[in-house]
Amino acid sequence: SSGINAEWPLRPGDEDAKLAVPLALETLCPPAVSFIGLGAVSAAVMSSTDSSILGVSSMFTRNVFVRIFRPKASDRMQMWALRITVIANTAIAMVIAIAVKSVYGLYLICSDLVFVLLFPHLVLVVHFPKLVNKYGMIAGFSIAFLIRVLAGEPYLSYSAVLKFPYYVEPDGSDSDFGTQRFPFRIFCMLLHLFISMAVSWLTKFLYRSGYLKDVLDEFSVADPGNKVGTVIENAVVNSESRDNELVESTKI
Repeated sequence: SSGINAEWPLRPGDEDAKLAVPLALETLCPPAVSFIGLGAVSAAVMSSTDSSILGVSSMFTRNVFVRIFRPKASDRMQMWALRITVIANTAIAMVIAIAVKSVYGLYLICSDLVFVLLFPHLVLVVHFPKLVNKYGMIAGFSIAFLIRVLAGEPYLSYSAVLKFPYYVEPDGSDSDFGTQRFPFRIFCMLLHLFISMAVSWLTKFLYRSGYLKDVLDEFSVADPGNKVGTVIENAVVNSESRDNELVESTKI
């Protein structure tokens, strides 16, 4: 009965239906309850957002900046890299949040990127670490990401630049963006796998055969002991050593 008697600013069919919860708190609750409820909702959203941004920035700083580009980075350099990454991730998140009008669309985009970009890396590093190196992983990731971006994304409001076979042009009646009928996501994922292994083999062959100088070998591919799989092994060894040191300090 309260819902019927209340004077709702919205009516069925309005585009601002996402404001239903805030309007319900404002219309059906006393001002004090509305203030506390809206504050709780805002705090929950901000808490989840800053945790996600900090987690992504920390992973990028540790796993990409330190492990790949600056293995001997000082704590001060890592702190500045983390700060810059937080600002960059925040800006990217703001642009995506403004451009994408649907939470479901964001979920699809995240799932898409995980399948195209992260799944091939996970398979290669865990199951085939001897077949890949850092050059191949970077090349595969970059090319797969570029092709996926050029394939278009309706949820980000831009049409395809790279049109695969069976592409359907927009007719203007149903959608303003074309449709990719070709399974381009699977194609990008398989291309990612192939390029990563091919470039890894090629760079390893060129450096070890002497066609390229070892001075140019930024990622030490010429060293047979330096493989992507050793990153995982070193991480496990370091973790075990830290655990042993912690146990010894506890005994003391």
